[in-house]
Amino acid sequence: MSHASAFDFSSAATGVLFQNKPITYLSPWIAKSRAAAQEDGRHFAVLTPGTAAISLPLSMLLSEPGCQWLATSADGTFFDGFTGRVHSWNGEVFEPLDELAEDFLLTPRTPGGLLHVRAETMHPASLGTRIGDFTAQLFTELTGHPPVGWGRSEPVSEPWDTAAITAHCYDRAPEASVLLAVGQPRVGTAAASIAVVTVERSAAGVHESVELLAESADPLGSDQLEAFAARMHRSHARTAVLGHAVGFSNLARPARFTGMSVPACAFFGSEALQDFGARQALAAAGPRARLIGVPPVQSLAVNYAQEPASEEKHPLEAWAELAGKLSVQLPG
Repeated sequence: MSHASAFDFSSAATGVLFQNKPITYLSPWIAKSRAAAQEDGRHFAVLTPGTAAISLPLSMLLSEPGCQWLATSADGTFFDGFTGRVHSWNGEVFEPLDELAEDFLLTPRTPGGLLHVRAETMHPASLGTRIGDFTAQLFTELTGHPPVGWGRSEPVSEPWDTAAITAHCYDRAPEASVLLAVGQPRVGTAAASIAVVTVERSAAGVHESVELLAESADPLGSDQLEAFAARMHRSHARTAVLGHAVGFSNLARPARFTGMSVPACAFFGSEALQDFGARQALAAAGPRARLIGVPPVQSLAVNYAQEPASEEKHPLEAWAELAGKLSVQLPG
């Protein structure tokens, strides 16, 4: 692909793609255009209608430095699809203004509930390491089934195969690999579950981190949250957080204010507790926390209140504060 043909419109500083679709996915064309902009040192912008939504993989790509998702109002106003901030075109780049778009504050037309999970594990840097088994455990816990396919763009092109995924990541190392995984819907829902898997090599080992969305009409109950934490312990997760969110449609993010997913369960594996100590972590986490497993391999799990309680901190604040005490980098 020549860089001149990589965009629908471009300046010396910005490459722009127009996507006039209800939902825009991370297609091979968008992935190639982003790579072309990166190689040229250009900003990369995707323009959609203000009523459109974007998939999780595209959302994560457009959240990277140098990328923008700009939605357009009926009157032609450009605004950031994530923040609602109005932008103007100065001939070279889209510049942010000190103004919020009215469209961004409208209630999404079809607010849907979902589970939002961010989890990570550290594998040993050995030939016996299998990438994808951890991801499969997450899918199985939340949907009842392992993923059905994987790829680097949407729609995914390969059947789920951890041997093939491991070989792909090994061949790309030491470069990071970013993969997409697609699974079955949760029982009683229609949208296929989806995740972005990032695999990175470091001196400590091979880091597999997962961000997963699964449709769910209702929040998980306490028994389901306990089962999730137990699965993370068995799967040797380093950290994990499962939250509930609303406002998406078919797991796609609209150009609307949707708030943040609210943590329902936070998990810190034995590796994350090594420096602090399991008992000390339990005391720091408060009455909603519990230890899983037996010494010396114990994990910490915390279930947060899902209804406002005046005597308790908001789950987002409590989770971030606990991670700070444990000196753990939050996933995602």
